[in-house]
Amino acid sequence: MANSVTKHFIRDSYGRWTCIEPAILDLPTGRIEVAPGTRLVRGTKFMGVDVAEFLDKQYGALQRP
Repeated sequence: MANSVTKHFIRDSYGRWTCIEPAILDLPTGRIEVAPGTRLVRGTKFMGVDVAEFLDKQYGALQRP
């Protein structure tokens, strides 16, 4: 799941995530659609969810061996 989610976003050196292609996130709290160009930062909620925190966790899971 992590790879399929993070491939829709890029993370800059400041920790901001930018959506680069339409993304649909199926989360326990519901479905979230993110449009290209949307920027997400930790601590800011998008549709009631800290999506940047979620992406950081998914990205971190990819970095583990």
